[in-house]
Amino acid sequence: MSIRHWQAWAWRLAILSVLWWAISSGDPTSWAWGVPAIVAAAVLMPAFNWHLRPMALLLFIPHALCLALRGGLEVAWLACRPSLNLNTRVVEHPWHYLPEGPAQLFMASLINLVPGTLALRLAPGSLQVHVLNLHDDTPASLLRLERRVAALFGIAIDKET
Repeated sequence: MSIRHWQAWAWRLAILSVLWWAISSGDPTSWAWGVPAIVAAAVLMPAFNWHLRPMALLLFIPHALCLALRGGLEVAWLACRPSLNLNTRVVEHPWHYLPEGPAQLFMASLINLVPGTLALRLAPGSLQVHVLNLHDDTPASLLRLERRVAALFGIAIDKET
């Protein structure tokens, strides 16, 4: 195997390990299941040519954690209210910046990690997202997330759009 192949595999292991750590809340006992799951996922995961920008990644991680926290708090708040008045919808998000491939898949996967949202269908022209509680700014939030993912992947975006 080439060095490039080993590097790609190491990156997958690192990214999956960080995701496992975040999902498991750093619980050391979870690694007994986590390590085999991470290795299996890294081996079975398709080899995408992900060119992430390191500085953009450092800026993106707090944003992703904030999204997850905000979504979790909103879902908890809705669950604690005696009368749930949800505005559940399926939103069609047209792709503005992300080309078909790893960047779109990354955004769809990220949406699945945010409580209260679920990526339903990934298509070349759009992404269908189920939203537990639709807000007026939901489409704008999805567009902002797409811009951040574009920056993470080094995709140039037109400032006019």
